[in-house]
Amino acid sequence: MHDDDESAPQKKKLKDVADRAGVAVSTVSRALSGHPAISAATRDAVQEAAAQLGYRLPMQGRKLRKAATKVIGVVVEALHNPFITSLIAHLHDAFDEAGYHMILIIDSMSESNCLQKLRPLVDGYLDGLVLATATLDSPIVTELKRRAIPLVLVIRSVDNSNVDTVEIDNVHAGAEAARHLFELGHRRIGLVMGQRNTSTSRDRSEGALIWLESQGIRRQDIPLIFGMYTMESGYSSAMTLLSGPQPVSAIIAGNDTMALGVLEAAKRKGIAVPQQLSVLGFDDMPLAGTHVMSLTTIRQPVETMARTAARRLLDRINGPIPTTVSRDVLPIHLIQRETTAACLSAPVGSQSQRTHSQTR
Repeated sequence: MHDDDESAPQKKKLKDVADRAGVAVSTVSRALSGHPAISAATRDAVQEAAAQLGYRLPMQGRKLRKAATKVIGVVVEALHNPFITSLIAHLHDAFDEAGYHMILIIDSMSESNCLQKLRPLVDGYLDGLVLATATLDSPIVTELKRRAIPLVLVIRSVDNSNVDTVEIDNVHAGAEAARHLFELGHRRIGLVMGQRNTSTSRDRSEGALIWLESQGIRRQDIPLIFGMYTMESGYSSAMTLLSGPQPVSAIIAGNDTMALGVLEAAKRKGIAVPQQLSVLGFDDMPLAGTHVMSLTTIRQPVETMARTAARRLLDRINGPIPTTVSRDVLPIHLIQRETTAACLSAPVGSQSQRTHSQTR
């Protein structure tokens, strides 16, 4: 057999995976194809070895391509959030500077069949994926890892997943939001979050709840509503919080888009912001800093987030393959603007005079 035989690289890679996992080459082939005769423990060991070596599972019936395509897929759920469009722009710039093209995939990627529909693109064409849609219960991340496709999660994370992730410390961010409002004298603080099954909603709400509990406010006395990361969801959730017998004096919204809905609900109810209601969001989207909105928010470093994710993915693609996964946790800033102010009914001595941004 000649060294340039097209099948040689494939056999060599299969043997490398077999050596790493301590099994036969035939077992590797069956494990990666999902053969039912292979035990779950053996399949997991083979998949882990394949991921560590950067082995790419070829499309069925098609030979491995000889060269990379220099094309990256970026998966987002929707384009209604200006923070996401900003992230996409920075990812495009980062990949373009490295000589790569980018394909935008708009899909929730929450079900296994989503990946099946995109399999020809993912397996046969893309060099790697940036996933901004991960949910805590999604099988997609596990499946992509099984197929040994270079992958980076951005914005959201998945528990116990051996995959590179770029995000902020959302628990700390939620605590900072709660601290800011508490120090302004607010004690009746409501939370309106996005999807319950996302790390961002879970961790931001949990950070706020833990911090407020540490100040003596019982968790059961803190209204919390999960919805979607949309203006409509922010509006409907805020209408609920503002219509009860004990309306809140401050609302932490899951992102700035939801905060827009909260502000609209306050306007519809005739509630003045910030005199009667303080509102705080997350992201610091471009509109948040305008005179029209002037939203107090937790700023995520979107450009740094995008460039870090791009660098991690290119490291996976171009090798040498890192032996361990990375988790980049980026700093946040609390930006105080005109939608938060001292609570008029605050206890004496509880109002904070701190107006500067907080950094971590």
